[in-house]
Amino acid sequence: MLKILDDESTIRRCQRRLIRALRPFVTDRIAVKIGHPGESIRAKIFWAGEPGIWFHTRTVSGDRYGNAFGLGRPADGGAVSSTIEINVPTGSLDRKIGGAFAQDDAGRVFLIHRGKIGGRRGVGKSLFEAHYRGVWSEVEDGDTRSAVVVIGEMQSPLFIRQLAQFVRKVDAIKDLGADDDPQARIFFDDERFREEFIGGRYVPERRDYAAECDRDLAVLDLARRLKAMGARVGGGPGGEIFTRGPAGRTSSVFEVVTGAAPADLELGAARLLLRSVRMPQEPRRVLVVPGECEREQQELLLKLGIHVVFYTWEKGTAVFAGLEEHLGESNQ
Repeated sequence: MLKILDDESTIRRCQRRLIRALRPFVTDRIAVKIGHPGESIRAKIFWAGEPGIWFHTRTVSGDRYGNAFGLGRPADGGAVSSTIEINVPTGSLDRKIGGAFAQDDAGRVFLIHRGKIGGRRGVGKSLFEAHYRGVWSEVEDGDTRSAVVVIGEMQSPLFIRQLAQFVRKVDAIKDLGADDDPQARIFFDDERFREEFIGGRYVPERRDYAAECDRDLAVLDLARRLKAMGARVGGGPGGEIFTRGPAGRTSSVFEVVTGAAPADLELGAARLLLRSVRMPQEPRRVLVVPGECEREQQELLLKLGIHVVFYTWEKGTAVFAGLEEHLGESNQ
């Protein structure tokens, strides 16, 4: 289980690590006016052009590190408001502050968030908990346990993408109307792949948080690749991906798993079968697996009508081997 870090010197080192992880992606510094509830400050924000986010860090009142993040490149001298603040207490525990650093049994450090968001009326923790889909976890939080969102592992080469995806998901949640239910528009109503639906709220006992954070990005990369190949792509609430063929029917269902161990493959296969069994016409079922799995496992899956596509990471992007073949056959 992850444990929230509460030692002042450790938190200070983690804050420095966070800044070091972000700096290589900075392409510009921009003078702006940042608006906060009840105040505004003049500051130079960092613009990271590749993930498309800006950020600003400072120490606030001596009791927290203020980490503000927003989307889109601000105009020089303009006024901006942050999409999300991932503020972290400078020492000990403070559950009133939204962000924190947490460590797993292997010593890896993760940036987490408690779901405290602000903005217009009706935007708050309840809205966040009702709609956020991502990597949720129960953590050891001092003398209690808390449910938090795991944003990403700070030493991972994919961390900047994980952070940017979190910011975009929060932005989508804050844009929801009071009665807007994203579950009512998860398939092909608007013919879009919705990034904010990647992930879930299932909390197993033993987890590889780094792999789960990577998985969400792999789902996004898969959707982008399929669209680049000309497919009509939609996504479900569990992170699965659907495509439609020329006749308009669902032609394929894709499920991305976090590992190639038998347990990972079995869980992915079960999800594919259950999600496709009620479809009027049988789709092509594709299990998307990191690395490789044994030939025997592939043959067993094929007996269930499940095809396997492997993916690897190249320069921070998931690359899928043989995807064209599977998409082409599913559209016939």
